[in-house]
Amino acid sequence: MTLDLVKERGIPLDDQSLSWKEMVGRPYSKLDVDAFTRVRVILMNGIESEQLRFLHVAARMNRELREPLARIRRIEQQQQTLVNWLHPADQSPLETTLGYEQVAIELTADIAQKEPDPYLAQTHRFGLLEDFDHLYRYAALYDRLEGGDANNITQSYTDIRPGRPTMVEHRHPLDDLRRPYDPATAHPLSKLHAYTLPRRTPSSRIWIFMVPPAGARAVPGDTERMAINRNELAAAIVVARPHSARFGYRRGNLGARC
Repeated sequence: MTLDLVKERGIPLDDQSLSWKEMVGRPYSKLDVDAFTRVRVILMNGIESEQLRFLHVAARMNRELREPLARIRRIEQQQQTLVNWLHPADQSPLETTLGYEQVAIELTADIAQKEPDPYLAQTHRFGLLEDFDHLYRYAALYDRLEGGDANNITQSYTDIRPGRPTMVEHRHPLDDLRRPYDPATAHPLSKLHAYTLPRRTPSSRIWIFMVPPAGARAVPGDTERMAINRNELAAAIVVARPHSARFGYRRGNLGARC
């Protein structure tokens, strides 16, 4: 079904409020669901979460809009909760992380193919190489820690293969800056792509930073084993960090040591 933003009248705000019962839907089954159902849940959760963050920032900068934005934020928060709680409780942190990386690959690849601006398409493909490597490393970690096959999560929709090596992902912060599109001349599709892709990135980063404490298997009296598990998770997670003083990089030095 196509959504026509010009003709669509929307639903009155007062009619969008959800009860607790309405917010708690039936989670999908990680064993039976199509992998792209998980992809859509993760992406939509990222969009709702980013919208909440944007509205909070907008309220801080606009005193006159605080009251209407507060009402809208409450509805957005309920919708974000509804979507986020579609994840099943028996899905481990690493399995969810594999889903996040599948979202990154499938969404970025689709946008790169459809992007009309050659420079923006090149930028998307640049990031795609790193997303492939993240999925590859998390798949190896999933096999090591839980004895699972990542293809059961991705259902072979997404290739699990090495991408850009981790050591060259740690760049100087200025090397991560890209030229923005021109608002006056950019294609509408380029604008939608630029709005959509960053919506999933902050949620992915927040989730990935939560994995070490959630994913470490605490064995009573075995603090060494727990430390090893956390170190393994941290080693994989560090590829998602935007920068780190540990890596001693210099601007333009993509071959920095790690």
